[in-house]
Amino acid sequence: MRRLPGAIAAVLLTTGLLSGSEEPPAAAPLFDGKSLAGWVAEHTDRFTVADGVLASRPGEGWLRSAQAYKNFELEAEFRMLKEGSEGGLFFRTGAETGEAEPRWPARGYQIPLGDGDGRLMLFGHATSPPRFERKADALNSAAKPPGEWQKLALKAAGAHVEVRLNGVLVTTADDVEPAAGHLGLYDKAGDYEWKNLTIRVQPD
Repeated sequence: MRRLPGAIAAVLLTTGLLSGSEEPPAAAPLFDGKSLAGWVAEHTDRFTVADGVLASRPGEGWLRSAQAYKNFELEAEFRMLKEGSEGGLFFRTGAETGEAEPRWPARGYQIPLGDGDGRLMLFGHATSPPRFERKADALNSAAKPPGEWQKLALKAAGAHVEVRLNGVLVTTADDVEPAAGHLGLYDKAGDYEWKNLTIRVQPD
């Protein structure tokens, strides 16, 4: 009988009940590699799926996630197929699209993933202009040329945002509006490909 309390404690520690620890959220796929299930095309027909890759051709409009997310960790692989490409990622956006070209979200945040001066900066649409820090040296050392796959990681936790490229922290911000919103992809110039998109949803 003397061993029973210790055995119970061991069980509680193993299950996390005594320590208070919890299993981290599991990563869920955002792209099934076969279709645009879970996504909504907004004023575009230029996003297609083939051979496990989500591809886009340049034009107006954007591809929106059907679900909205507030606090999350997004991971994805992308590549631009030519120099001078201009595309990227939206997050915490509304579902509404602006009436003027390029027909992007009326409200939310944008991270360009091209090869121009604005890459991995943080822009707001109908929001307070976000203050951010982008480490140019880290970006230049981490970035790969057009045609090569790159890994993108975006973490949004309340007002804090972190963007990593190929495992290197490049951009941070601490005053992003902490509201739930959609994810989105856009391609204004050049061709883009995406694969292995996953998300870990964090508690509010």
